Amino acid sequence: MREPKQFIFTNKDYATLTRMVSQCPRTNTPFVSLLRRKLAQAHVVPSSEIPVNVVTMNSRVTFQVDDHAPDTRVVIPDEADSLVGLTLPITTTTGMALLGMSEKQSIDLTGFGRQSRTLTVIGVAYQPEAMGGVRLVVPQGPISARRQGRPFLHLVHSSDEDAEGNLVHLHR
Repeated sequence: MREPKQFIFTNKDYATLTRMVSQCPRTNTPFVSLLRRKLAQAHVVPSSEIPVNVVTMNSRVTFQVDDHAPDTRVVIPDEADSLVGLTLPITTTTGMALLGMSEKQSIDLTGFGRQSRTLTVIGVAYQPEAMGGVRLVVPQGPISARRQGRPFLHLVHSSDEDAEGNLVHLHR
């Protein structure tokens, strides 16, 4: 009997997941089981045809685990680009579970830890495919400092004003 198609993926996201499963060194882990389940129940569409309420790579999604407070993160492909509290790599259980899900859809995460958890997508606030492929960029510091090539974070122990009223930073 065939699995029902519960998850919707772009061609690119599906190819990423297929590559991931082929590169997993251990095949009997709960994470790999989740990954295989997602692939077995996948409905693959071109990027231009993916519904706007589906979580794709680089989507900003609001989700809830059981009855805990909702959380909002950007689902990303790689931990190397991860920003604590802002992003969620698909190499994590939650990130993998969210990818391909639609708003109001839930998934049971059995086998991860001591108890079962239910993950529910509350909403997709941003999806790059819906925006014509425009990527969401998280700023890394004041724009004016980045444009001028200067560091954007300074350690200042005290400051004072000069004769014209400009702030003067005194570094130690």
